[in-house]
Amino acid sequence: MKTIELALHALKKYCPKKSKQYFSKKSCTQKLLLGLVLMLMSNFLAQGQISLAFPVPRAIIQRNNANQASLNIAGRIKNRVDRIEARLVPRTEQARLDTMMATSWQIVQQNSVNFFSGKISVKGGWYNLQMRAFKNDVIVIDTLIVQRVGIGEVFMYVGHSNAQGGAYGQTGPDANDDRVSCIAVGKEPSCDGMIPYQPATSSDSLWCKYLKTGDAQFLPVLTFSRVTKTAGIAPFCPLPWFWSIVGDSLTRKLNVPIMFYGTAFGGTKSEHWFKASQGILFEHGFVKSAIKMPYINLKNVLQLYLPLTGIRGVLCLHGVNERNDSQSDIQNWMIGYIAQSRVDSKISNLAWLIATDSYLLDHGQYPQPFPLKFEARNAQAFVQSLPNNFQGPDLDVIIDNNAGNSISERPDGLHFGNQGLVSAANLWVNAINKPSFLRVSVPKLAQSFNVNSLQSGDWQKTESWDCNCFPQKYHSMTVKPGHTIQVDAIKTRPLNLILQGNINLNNQGVLGF
Repeated sequence: MKTIELALHALKKYCPKKSKQYFSKKSCTQKLLLGLVLMLMSNFLAQGQISLAFPVPRAIIQRNNANQASLNIAGRIKNRVDRIEARLVPRTEQARLDTMMATSWQIVQQNSVNFFSGKISVKGGWYNLQMRAFKNDVIVIDTLIVQRVGIGEVFMYVGHSNAQGGAYGQTGPDANDDRVSCIAVGKEPSCDGMIPYQPATSSDSLWCKYLKTGDAQFLPVLTFSRVTKTAGIAPFCPLPWFWSIVGDSLTRKLNVPIMFYGTAFGGTKSEHWFKASQGILFEHGFVKSAIKMPYINLKNVLQLYLPLTGIRGVLCLHGVNERNDSQSDIQNWMIGYIAQSRVDSKISNLAWLIATDSYLLDHGQYPQPFPLKFEARNAQAFVQSLPNNFQGPDLDVIIDNNAGNSISERPDGLHFGNQGLVSAANLWVNAINKPSFLRVSVPKLAQSFNVNSLQSGDWQKTESWDCNCFPQKYHSMTVKPGHTIQVDAIKTRPLNLILQGNINLNNQGVLGF
C-alpha cells in the first residue's frame, strides 16, 4: 500500500496530464522511477538519521607523542545499514591551517543495527565531524554531524587558591581562542553557604549533592564548553583564572586544542590531599574529609573523565600553605597522593608537572618574614626528581612589590593580581612546552567504548569494569560469563548491553534502551 501511494504521488508530480513535458525525451516512466527513488531516500533519511552519543561539540581527546589519536564514535541509527563511515574536516580557526588536511573516509562499523561503536585515526587538530551511511553501496545518509571536535592536549590541575582562583574578586579572562575547552560545571550562587561559592540554584541541585557527597554521579559528563567566566571548569573550579591564558598561549604554540579539568580547592595543602586520598579524617573549617575532599575531585576526574578524553598529565600547585611544615612531611604527603592517583587511575606512569611554590609576604607581620620557604621548595625539588614527575614553573619569582591592586603581581602578598595571572600563565606555558615534558611524558589516551565486566559487583562501581570507569550512555557493556552485576536504584542507558552473565535489578534500578 505504501509503495502504491508513493507511485501515485510521483505520477501526479512528474507526469501531469496536461504537461507538455509528458512526451519529452525523458519518458514518464523514467521520471516516475526518479520520483520514487528520491522519495524513498527521503523516507529513509527522515527515519534513519544518525543519533550520535559521542563525540559532542567541543569535545577534545588526548593525542599521543606522534600527534595521533583514535577518536571513539558511537551512537544509534534507526534503520539497518551496510556500513557507517566518518571523517574529520579541519576548521578555519587553526593558526596554521595549511598544515591540516581532512582525514580520509574511514569505516566506523559495518552491518550496523540500531547502534554503532567504532573509532577512526586522526592527527592533532580542530575539526568538524562528517558521517555517512551506505545501503547496497548507495549513500543513504551524508551529513555534517558535529562541529568543533578536537585532538590535542588535556590537563588536570590540583592545588590551593592560586590554582582554583577567585581571590578578592579576580576571575581571570575568558579564553580568546575557540579551541580552549573544559566540561562546564556552571557558576551560580552558593548552596546553603557551602564552599566553594559556585554552581547551585537550590539545595536540591546536582552541584549541592556533589558538595555533600563527592559522588561522581552528580557531575556533568558531556557539557563541553569554551573556558569562560560563566562556564566553570569541572569538576570543582568556578573561574578561568590564569588557565584560560595558558590555553590561549598553548593553542598558538602547539596548533592543537587544549582542555582543562579543575580540581584545585582553595585553603588546602598537601597534607589534606594526602590524608583524603587514604581515607584519613582531618579537621578543617570548610573541607569535608568524610567524603574524601579535596582528593575526591582528582579521583573523579581519573575515573569519570579520563577514560573518555585521555590526559597528558597533572599540573600541581602546592607549597605556600606548607610554610610551617617540615621538608620530610611535605615530601611524604606529596609522594603519597601522587602515588594514590596512579593507583586510582591504573596508570603507573601518570605524569605530574610540579610547580615550585612557597612565596608569602605577610603584610600583617612586622618585621615581615622572608617571603620564601626553603623547606617547601626543597621538598618540591625532591618530588620533581622522582620517576614520571617533572619540574614545573618556579612561581616564587612572582612577587608583591607593594604597588597596589592594579599593578602588583600579588596585591595581598600571596594571591595573583591581574598582572600576576599573566606572569603565572606564561611560566606554566614555558614549563609545559619544554621538550623535557611534552616529548618525555607518556600521555594516557582515551579508552575504547567497548567495556567488559572484570568481576561480579555493582553497576556504578569502577572496580566492576575493565575500563576503570563509570558506565555511560556511549558505552557498549558486556557482562562476562560467571559475573553478576547489581543495578541498584540507578537509571542508566548504555549504548548496548551483551549479557553473557547476569544482571540483578534492585530497589527500582532500571536499564533503559
